[in-house]
Amino acid sequence: VARIKRHTKLPVCVGFGIRTPEAARGIAENADGAVVGTALVDALAASLDAEGHGTAKTVTAVADLVAALAQGVRGAQQAAE
Repeated sequence: VARIKRHTKLPVCVGFGIRTPEAARGIAENADGAVVGTALVDALAASLDAEGHGTAKTVTAVADLVAALAQGVRGAQQAAE
């Protein structure tokens, strides 16, 4: 990430393997953004019923993951201050 940032003024985002708050924090320490895809799809899929429909747990499962990842990013921001 540092090498890429030396060659551009554009924001640099990373989106590989971000599944935990610790991984989000590690990315946020160097990159301008963290892109999360598969982990959210997996959280969503795990909350669906047998027919593939959302359940009472669907929104909570996704929101809880997003909140945890965001806390990891905030931890990196606080450490940088």
